[in-house]
Amino acid sequence: MTLKTETVLDSLVAGVREDLAADKSAVSETELRGLAQDAVPARSLFDALRRPAGGVDSSGVDSSGVDPDGGKISVIAEVKKASPSKGLIVDRFAPREIAAGYQAGGAAAVSVLTERRRFLGHLDHLREVREVVDLPIIRKEFIFDPYQIIEARAAGADAILLIAAVLDVPELIDLQGRAAELGMDALIEVHTEEEMARALEAGVRILGVNNRNLKTFETDAAHTFRLIGQIPAARREELVFVSESGIFGWKEVAPLVAAGVDAILVGESLMRSADPAALLRELRGLGGQETR
Repeated sequence: MTLKTETVLDSLVAGVREDLAADKSAVSETELRGLAQDAVPARSLFDALRRPAGGVDSSGVDSSGVDPDGGKISVIAEVKKASPSKGLIVDRFAPREIAAGYQAGGAAAVSVLTERRRFLGHLDHLREVREVVDLPIIRKEFIFDPYQIIEARAAGADAILLIAAVLDVPELIDLQGRAAELGMDALIEVHTEEEMARALEAGVRILGVNNRNLKTFETDAAHTFRLIGQIPAARREELVFVSESGIFGWKEVAPLVAAGVDAILVGESLMRSADPAALLRELRGLGGQETR
């Protein structure tokens, strides 16, 4: 069961539910589990994004809370062909080439859209990305069934997206736990105070705030600033906090860094950029700020 939102999410989930039924008929869960067991061990998205108070963690972040090369924030770079709000984003879609460029530009992780109908994604895109990067990969999908998590791991994903708008607390706990059993992290995405309360109750470790209103498709970073300020201080220290959507350059990133955001998720602007590596450097605070 998923929650009704009265937004585009409802039709997206309905489409995914239909596609999932076909997937289950084609590949049994037993067979899928075997493929998941043979997959390369999962990498930690939490460690890749975390900005520690001291020491150096497995992602190479030092005690000053910045990357060794001076980056001020971690970037999850997204691979997507289309979206419900923007339609087709790129004509020439080459997941391997795009993801390799992201890694070369210093992305901390890669997010891959796998929803087929409105985002024109596919799990094969994630498999292609896995072949060329050694960064954590997130399966970005409308996930509500444990089968989808096993699918993700079998395809080489290291983490999954869970959308609090369509999942209640027991579902968030269950799906996050099932991902953990496979060595995977979960990025729980929220948009409102009520959704964030559900995520916190479910024990979220990686919390993403989607700045896009799914009823109007407008983006407003005020959602990030409002919600980050409402997390209890002790709980905030345990979290990786991610801001998503409406981020195009350092002009948008600088206030997020000042607010204590750990990471950003950027898709459309990178996909449309003539030089994604240069834009990634700018997003990470490594130059180009004066042009924005």
